[in-house]
Amino acid sequence: MLHTLERCTSQDVKVMFIAAGPAACHCFVGDSAGNLWSWGRNEKGQLGHGDFAQRNVPAKVAGLDGKFVIGASGGRNHSACVCQDGSSYAWGINQHVDVACLFSLNVPLGADIILTPTRCVIENCTQVACGIDFTMWLCGGRVMTAGNGQYGVIGDGVDHSYNAKDSSIQILYEAVATPRRVAGLDDVTVLKIAAGHNHCLCYDDQGSCYSWGNGGYGRLGHKIQQDEDKPRKIEVFTRRNLVPKDAILAAGGTSSFCTGVAGQVHCWGKLKVNGDNQMYPVPVNDLVGWNVRSFACGPGTFAAAADNSVITWGAATNGELGFGPNKKSSANPAKCEPLDGGYTHQVACGIGFTLFLVDPAHPRLAETTEWVSSIPVEEAPSLEATAAAGAKGGNKRKPAGEAGTASGAAKAGKKAK
Repeated sequence: MLHTLERCTSQDVKVMFIAAGPAACHCFVGDSAGNLWSWGRNEKGQLGHGDFAQRNVPAKVAGLDGKFVIGASGGRNHSACVCQDGSSYAWGINQHVDVACLFSLNVPLGADIILTPTRCVIENCTQVACGIDFTMWLCGGRVMTAGNGQYGVIGDGVDHSYNAKDSSIQILYEAVATPRRVAGLDDVTVLKIAAGHNHCLCYDDQGSCYSWGNGGYGRLGHKIQQDEDKPRKIEVFTRRNLVPKDAILAAGGTSSFCTGVAGQVHCWGKLKVNGDNQMYPVPVNDLVGWNVRSFACGPGTFAAAADNSVITWGAATNGELGFGPNKKSSANPAKCEPLDGGYTHQVACGIGFTLFLVDPAHPRLAETTEWVSSIPVEEAPSLEATAAAGAKGGNKRKPAGEAGTASGAAKAGKKAK
């Protein structure tokens, strides 16, 4: 029932899970021996291999040898995993206030970067989810968070903003280095968590769904575009529309998804590039009747594994929907025909790519092309080259917006546009 990485790794690796993140350009695979494999972009050490070299094929994260990894997630420039013993490890960039300073020759490159997995101050952890520059953990039914406090994603009742100058106004956001318990959820047991770019979701054992963080585009589902600095219950999932205990839960760049009564998938937020904002959860009519068991979001793409099909849609530019060379985007959910007719265990999305974990007995597997990279490892550019490119404008940070830095976004103000 498990696919393998035999062609990519020259080893017969039985895959147990796949993982990425809506802000990630890198991805993960966990195998039956508890090993974690990673590949993709690595300019901030987010792959966990002790260097900045990009991997074009899966490579085992040696720093986790001896640990049995059961889950992982990637942010824009950092990563985290959870192990069978309840511990959690993280690596990559570890500075969330002004990452632009890393391009300065006056700052050692590794000063704010952790190149190998380092244990987090977390116990009894079962799930982990990464946003752009923050991390969520589920520990014994309680939600913990750490990272950039902008938009209130830490969930402790404040947005962690402060004025960095005495003589003028320069709003920055505190980096919360030690995980904190999310406020207002002590009376319930949380069953699942999800992180978007700058917002958070969870649901509890009572059938309620909560959201907090950036409220722009209606992604929190509260009918208003307002940031929330602690969990707020979503009204739609009450009374006759409670969230089942095995519900799917997913968050993208500006979107959110959760299962309601009778397994019906609901969506809200900014779902289409040219469409209106969906301010509160509504059923995804094209998924009515489907038994959705796995769901994932990229920044603006969506994938679901249901019955013996895979369904994808969204604004794609790199073929990540899997439709083939003649069709890239789809405004509405549509079958991914190359994977139709067989069992797909799991889907995972990142920026510009989608992963599918399919059964080895899948009838279409034999006809798929197996890709082998001609350059398995690409060395990272030197610090001098990176700084020079930045000086010429090649590495300039965007000052504000969904994917901007914390300091850049601060100039745009506290609230979402």
